Amino acid sequence: MKYWETLSSKLLIDDKWLKLTADTCQLPDGRTIEPYYVLHEAGWVHVFAQADDGSILTVKQFRYAAKEICIELPGGVIDEGETPLIAAQRELLEETGYSAIHWQSVGAMYANPARQTNTIHLFFATGLSLMGQQQLDVSEDIEFNFLSIREIQQKIESNEFSQALHIASFYRGLHALTLNTNK
Repeated sequence: MKYWETLSSKLLIDDKWLKLTADTCQLPDGRTIEPYYVLHEAGWVHVFAQADDGSILTVKQFRYAAKEICIELPGGVIDEGETPLIAAQRELLEETGYSAIHWQSVGAMYANPARQTNTIHLFFATGLSLMGQQQLDVSEDIEFNFLSIREIQQKIESNEFSQALHIASFYRGLHALTLNTNK
């Protein structure tokens, strides 16, 4: 397996949310692909936050592009200068008003490595306590709720918890929970 070579890259969009380039790529066999669009975005975090009773903290919000209300794990963009852990702690507090005592990195995964450069960092959080009110961004209208693992699985089946990346993070968090329980 060989890497592609980037022959040139033309910047199409560059703003605070994303950068889009149209690249000219040379394949290992010498052929070229032009344009090959690449979406450059900041990394994201997801938080698998478990309450003392075993339930998982979820958020519900309207997602404009899909024109749907989606149930998800708390999370968001890693701001410039932040570590993934600091971003996860900030997002949990902003979206739900909760903080956690214990934080464990569950790893990172690509959102879509065919077209996007960013990764999603997943954290397992326990020792939750309500610290205050939500501190939402202007574009956010978020409700939060604790759901059992079984309820989340049912909502995945009914397409209420429908984002592929959040489903992957949920099951990866569930796997980490199982590993932690079996220690």
